[in-house]
Amino acid sequence: MKRILLILCILASFLSLNAQYTRLSFNVEVDPQFAWLSSDDELVEPDGSIFHMHAGLNMDYFFGENYAFVLGLGINNLGGNLRYADSTEFSSKGEILLVEPGQSAKLNLQYIDIPIGLKLKTEQLGYATLFLQLGFNPMISLNAKVSSEDADFQKEDIKESINIFCLGYHVGLGVEYTLGGNTALIGGLRWSSGLTDVTDNDRANVKPNAISIHLGILF
Repeated sequence: MKRILLILCILASFLSLNAQYTRLSFNVEVDPQFAWLSSDDELVEPDGSIFHMHAGLNMDYFFGENYAFVLGLGINNLGGNLRYADSTEFSSKGEILLVEPGQSAKLNLQYIDIPIGLKLKTEQLGYATLFLQLGFNPMISLNAKVSSEDADFQKEDIKESINIFCLGYHVGLGVEYTLGGNTALIGGLRWSSGLTDVTDNDRANVKPNAISIHLGILF
């Protein structure tokens, strides 16, 4: 947390020193993505990815000719399949769902996503501009469901077993193709990964990951 605060302070300093470049742009994005869950604990291992969507609105605050501070708000759908080596319990509206050793479960997790970071752009090349974007993804849990054919339950609500806050990071490459004026189409690829555990199971240490096809409109 101290490192994150230090980075934010440095960003604020750059913003104040480069006010002469200040301009704003906005983009709407809808990103198809393959998501999966990982763990560094022997209790659980990845057992397949799932296809989900991420949608949101971002603001680019330029503090230099080709440098912008990015702040966004969106809905991020993550999750994946996990196979457990030991008995694991999920709490669902006061009831206990039990996953036995060797059984697999699919988690569907939905978050309010508040990405913050930096965008670095090249000079315009014809109608195109390349960019690199990186930063953090603070996320707040909205919904969480679990399904397991092995344990015979489907889309059970397990929000009470999911930590309300999750912090991740993202790195992406893309291109903006100008249509005229300030309007442009956006395309690219983005990698995101979690830094904190998504579940309240201290033994599992489960983190979300995703590879997204970044699609949007800049205006």
